[in-house]
Amino acid sequence: MRKAYNADKKVVKRKLRKKISLFNVIVFCFVVYFVYTFCDQQIQINNYNSKIETYKNDIESKNKLVSYYKDQKTNIETDEYIEDVARESLGYVKPYEKIFVDTNK
Repeated sequence: MRKAYNADKKVVKRKLRKKISLFNVIVFCFVVYFVYTFCDQQIQINNYNSKIETYKNDIESKNKLVSYYKDQKTNIETDEYIEDVARESLGYVKPYEKIFVDTNK
């Protein structure tokens, strides 16, 4: 009778081991899937954050360019700017203005 009891006990242990190992495999697969998903999402988040930073830098540079052009627009409308352009690029002078030429150049 003892042998039958020990045999039944061994069979129950084997079944329990199979159930536990199947449960462990399922849990292991779930953990692997969770870790993979987490790492993949972290990579995507890092990519999106780098894109956000580049877009922010691009917006900042565009805003600086817009402010520069607004300043230029206000400068273009002034008489001093028109005189400077006429002097530098066209070579114009005022009627009773003396011109000095540097001979060392």
